[in-house]
Amino acid sequence: MRRQLFSEMFAWMVRPRMNILRVVVAGLGSGCGKTTVSTGLMGAFASTGLRVQGFKVGPDFIDPTYHTMVTDRKSRNLDAWMLPERTIQTLFQSNVAACDIAIVEGVMGLFDGTVNSGGSTAHIAKLLRCPVILVLDVWGMAGSAAALVAGCKALDRNLNLAGVILNRVSGEKHAAMCTRAIESATKMPVVGALHRDHEVKLPERHLGLVPTTEDVSLRTKLDRISSLVKSSVDLNRVLEIGKSAPPLAEASFKRVNRRKTARIGVAYDAAFSFYYQDALDALSAAGAELGYFSPLHDRTLPEDFDGLYIGGGFPEVLAKELESNQPIRSSIKKRVEQNIPVFAECGGLMYLTKSIADFQGAQHTMVGILDCKTKMVGKLTLNYTHASVLRNNMLSNRGTSIRGHEFHYSRLDDVPSDACLAYQMKRGSGIDAGRDGWVEYGALAQYMHMNFAAYPKLASNFIKTCMRYRRK
Repeated sequence: MRRQLFSEMFAWMVRPRMNILRVVVAGLGSGCGKTTVSTGLMGAFASTGLRVQGFKVGPDFIDPTYHTMVTDRKSRNLDAWMLPERTIQTLFQSNVAACDIAIVEGVMGLFDGTVNSGGSTAHIAKLLRCPVILVLDVWGMAGSAAALVAGCKALDRNLNLAGVILNRVSGEKHAAMCTRAIESATKMPVVGALHRDHEVKLPERHLGLVPTTEDVSLRTKLDRISSLVKSSVDLNRVLEIGKSAPPLAEASFKRVNRRKTARIGVAYDAAFSFYYQDALDALSAAGAELGYFSPLHDRTLPEDFDGLYIGGGFPEVLAKELESNQPIRSSIKKRVEQNIPVFAECGGLMYLTKSIADFQGAQHTMVGILDCKTKMVGKLTLNYTHASVLRNNMLSNRGTSIRGHEFHYSRLDDVPSDACLAYQMKRGSGIDAGRDGWVEYGALAQYMHMNFAAYPKLASNFIKTCMRYRRK
């Protein structure tokens, strides 16, 4: 199998670079098995020696960590709400140039996105001219599976729907019934069928899957999923579908290696792991030297940090452990009171408040820079966001427009009426009454997640602020 895969790949590798072998793995909705199949395909191809680059449509932070674990390459997000189409094309091509195959995991259902389907999996597939393999959960159906596939084909004739992988089949007879129905009615090949297997179900909780930063044992489960896909899917047919993708018009991009001018500490551990890799790369390209620290395990901040970036994650799940590390909480508070620039998103915002009350109501002391308390609630706040900057801050000036997203089960209680909130939300909830972006000392803390890859100027502003702090 491995020799055959390599012989097929060689013909592609000698073609022009922009003939990129690529597929999008889509579904009809959340929970149909997209992540299982996508990650399994990535792991299966990687196990044959191919260089696999994973991507995720939409604003997901967790699924890409699964891709990264099986490919040993950082997975990337392709989000048409937060990133301009030209940026998506550039990021895609720059990250697949040294790879053999790109596998793009979709988001939600194939056609689910913003108004007029912007940002949907179908949108990204057409933007990148990718053939689509549809993952279809056929538990409890047979001939009706053909109607679902036919409906997807009919809804958008400009979409290259090229194959189907059946998920949760009950046996060989069931798989054969679904396959005959689909191929007879739609002429679309069924390239694989995964049997129902409780042992490959990925662990979930309130914000989706459990991140790989918390559970290293997931590697064993992902290896099992990769083996299952390898034995249940015709990988050569998938390669053929991927090779059918037409050439892309080469995007213009150049790698910038600016002299490092500021050292930014990035909080990274099981409590804080929600970062877009392209956002970190944008900071590096703008001149940041990135260092890493753990609010869970480190006792103090390194003295050479000129700024801090505290992203999202699960501080509510690890609130007791964060509380118990009093030395680093004091170290962070002291540095913030000395006006070190801090950019905090969602979980980082929560960490800077006085306390977090977890889902059981237990209250845990946090850094205490923001004069309010965080409380976990039963209602999910989930939005794409659009902020208009009302007050100058370390990232942006009044009048700037920023797109992002928010995704959390928390709220801030007792926000002071005179809190300096820099953003008015045109779309989204923010911290309080449609406002977001709390400015306190040198910190900017917000519920909104954003991607510096879409706003190189904001990345540059962050670094300039860090440089001014260092010179004091």
